[in-house]
Amino acid sequence: MNDAKLKRTFLPLLLMTIILLLTACAKGEAHVTVNTDGTADVKFNIQMNNQNLEIIGQPELINKLKDTFAEQGFETESAATKDTQGLTASKQIDMSSADQKLEIPDSVKFTHDTDDKFFYSTHRIVVDADLMSAIPVNDWTDTLNSIPSFVRNLVFKEVDLDFKLTLPIKPESSNANQTSEDHKTLTWNINPLSNNHLELTVNVPNIQNILIVSIGLLVLMIVTIIFLVRKRKKKKTS
Repeated sequence: MNDAKLKRTFLPLLLMTIILLLTACAKGEAHVTVNTDGTADVKFNIQMNNQNLEIIGQPELINKLKDTFAEQGFETESAATKDTQGLTASKQIDMSSADQKLEIPDSVKFTHDTDDKFFYSTHRIVVDADLMSAIPVNDWTDTLNSIPSFVRNLVFKEVDLDFKLTLPIKPESSNANQTSEDHKTLTWNINPLSNNHLELTVNVPNIQNILIVSIGLLVLMIVTIIFLVRKRKKKKTS
């Protein structure tokens, strides 16, 4: 497990947050499911308030986002109600792919410490993200800045953002706000207006060393049984 793989699991959160802030979204969820084969299933759920979209002058933004996700290889579905527009985008990514270069803004700090032991390695991941500062400067940020601050704060109060991470094994510890019954799915409630601090510690088994020790014990057990059987036969013949 390297930094590139770990960072790739947190990038959807950053992308989701930027989308939410730029679109004054009502609710959003980024869910990353890490698989044992080195892949990860990424899924976005976005619900946008029509009134807020009108405020920032982007009433057709859901269609633009759908096209953007589709261009990136995501499968998308859109849904609309009387007051909201919705979008679901999903994709499987290969976290071990070396040609995927990662560019993380300076306002997002990522640290990864590893402690290698014989039977397992302990990985401690810490993410500090000032998501407001991560928004790139473009026409949308100009639009946001042109909105009176009290209106912008009211709009941002409606933003409900969650980051979910599902692991193939139970983590050792985390500072997640919610944890599933099997302790493998962690949910962080993200505040888009302030710094967010995420911590995760995972013990990854060293399968090779475990197999070596297991095979060694099995061979030793077989040799011991053979020795005892032969010893017993010798006693009978004597």
